[in-house]
Amino acid sequence: MSDDLTVDTIRKLQDAIESNALPKHTVQLLRVSLSQAETAKAAGHDQEALTIASQALQTAENASGGQ
Repeated sequence: MSDDLTVDTIRKLQDAIESNALPKHTVQLLRVSLSQAETAKAAGHDQEALTIASQALQTAENASGGQ
């Protein structure tokens, strides 16, 4: 797996949080996921970090599409 993919996915999650296009409760959940993904990445668990960030991005997409 590419380290770049993990970093890029985490960056996309950060961008989604900062976009101000999501409901507050969704942003709060995404921040928790971001923290978990960053912690997993820092611990060398890239697959776990990628999974967490990807699932959170899916949540963000679903929330923005439902507005």
